[in-house]
Amino acid sequence: MAQTPERRMFLMWKAVKARHDYRRGERHSPLMKVAMRFGRPIREVREIIEVQKSR
Repeated sequence: MAQTPERRMFLMWKAVKARHDYRRGERHSPLMKVAMRFGRPIREVREIIEVQKSR
């Protein structure tokens, strides 16, 4: 069974969040990076991640 786009967003967010270094001053937050990659608004991505977290 293939992963849903929502699940892929969540997994990408987790991976980016683990590598993200706030002290280095990276431009975009992990949430913003996922939103840009999938071409979705941040609000929508945030909701999707919240739903996936509770699964």
